[in-house]
Amino acid sequence: MTTGVAWHRRLPARVLFFLSLALLPLGIIGVVQNAELFKASERQSELSLLALTERAASGERQLIERTFGAVEAVGAVIDTLLDEPEACRAFLQKFQNENSRYAFVGFLPKNGITECSTVNEVIDFSGLPNFADYMDNPRPNVEVNLAAPGSGESVLIVNQPRFDEGGALKGYVSISIPLSTVGRAEDFLGEADPITLVTFNAEGQLLSAENGREDAKQKIPANISLKALARGQARTFTATSSAGNERVYGVIPIVPDVIYALSSWRVDGPVARGIDVPGFGLLLPLLMWLASLLVAWFVIDRVVMSRVGKLAKAIERFARDRTVPRLDQRQLASTELGMLETAFAGMTEDLLQDEAEQEERIREKSILLKEVHHRVKNNLQIISSIMNMQIRKAHVPETKRALSQVQDRIMGLSGVHRTLYQATNLTQINAATLIEQIVEQSRVIGGPADTQVQITKTLDPVIIYPDQAVPLSMLVAEALTNAMKYIGTASPDQDPKLDISLKLADTNEAHLSIKNTCGAASGPTDDVPSTGLGQQLIRAFSTQLNGDLDIVSDPSHYEINIVFKVDEFKEAPLDY
Repeated sequence: MTTGVAWHRRLPARVLFFLSLALLPLGIIGVVQNAELFKASERQSELSLLALTERAASGERQLIERTFGAVEAVGAVIDTLLDEPEACRAFLQKFQNENSRYAFVGFLPKNGITECSTVNEVIDFSGLPNFADYMDNPRPNVEVNLAAPGSGESVLIVNQPRFDEGGALKGYVSISIPLSTVGRAEDFLGEADPITLVTFNAEGQLLSAENGREDAKQKIPANISLKALARGQARTFTATSSAGNERVYGVIPIVPDVIYALSSWRVDGPVARGIDVPGFGLLLPLLMWLASLLVAWFVIDRVVMSRVGKLAKAIERFARDRTVPRLDQRQLASTELGMLETAFAGMTEDLLQDEAEQEERIREKSILLKEVHHRVKNNLQIISSIMNMQIRKAHVPETKRALSQVQDRIMGLSGVHRTLYQATNLTQINAATLIEQIVEQSRVIGGPADTQVQITKTLDPVIIYPDQAVPLSMLVAEALTNAMKYIGTASPDQDPKLDISLKLADTNEAHLSIKNTCGAASGPTDDVPSTGLGQQLIRAFSTQLNGDLDIVSDPSHYEINIVFKVDEFKEAPLDY
């Protein structure tokens, strides 16, 4: 029953569409909630990563903060010893002995010539790359020198500017820490997710690296400079490392605007996984929506469409061959579909009973009508037989001729009833069959004595109503009577001929033509057809047919042509 129906017009598609609309607000709410949960989870993961970075850099933070504290303390003392280089040097050496972690302690004046330091010589720092910038823009700073003057080793240098009472720069107190003691983060994560931690200053200079500077260069961001990271607050981000691997990074300030720590993590590690992508959380509403539609489709298909399909097939079978559907009593529950199936079953039984009664009535009516036509035919034949007896007893030629003409007309009517009696459909008559019977009858009854008439018949099967069959048969019978009357006898030149034609045009018009030759001595005169009874009857029957009559007569032949409209056959309403 659904053949040819567009998919979007079918019941499951419409139900799923409206269900989708109903679930849409819930889906939107679910997506929003999951997005918020993801953001919260992502923020929590960021905080956790930053906390771990803070924890990993806690050792360096303490070291740098203590070093800045030491620089401040040393600066407060040596402010009074700058004019006494020997005393100043002795104080710094004593301080270094008490704090063995420091590789160098000294005061760097504005001219770069250091006399007060832990080394027993004057050192010139004026040639350092950043010396002029430090003097022009005094600020606390931390830097690395891989070959520091005085010690010759790689050190982390903490510089603190000193000012006089007028605010003028006097120089820097500088403390150096061996890099070998810097950059050892606590291994608190174990082997599950090892951390890579580096520190850098505000200028983007790499200061320390947990696993060595070369390893750190491979794991820091490839397209983001360290100087660009030395801005803003603590944050996390995802970027591609110099080695080409995607990693998650955390940046925290150890000393704001001075030194920063950068942690690097694997994206698939337990710490960084929470800030990667939303993943399943955002897909869950979509999966729930699809699951709801799937369940709805399954229920509609199994509970509704399967039973509707069975009912449709049962209707098709009943319409095709009147097969009564067999109902599954287990499914005839008090549901709408069960009620529909029960109603259909009851309807089929009522229809079959009504059809059986109607067919019985039709059969009885057909038998009755055939019996009526049969009796009428027999009665007309009896009348014809009686008239035939009268014809044989008549002695006047005019009387015989008149009785013969009446007999022919009676036999024409008898042919109509015989055709109806023999027909399967009592409301339709094949005009070709009817005309052929009348022709054969006229050949036997009305032909000239001792004359062989050549009859040619070209008859199309034209179906007409009995109301048209009666005047048509009477017209043909009358025309054939006249034809046999005036056809004449055989001559040396030709035999008598009779041509009968019935054609059905595309316009649903029937063309009837009856043409006969005329004998040399017996042909009608020009005024006989117009004044005789036969021609009057022919015109009367033509009028009953609503036809156009045309009569052509000359000494050699006589022709009747009539064109009439064949009534369109319509199923007549049954009268029960």
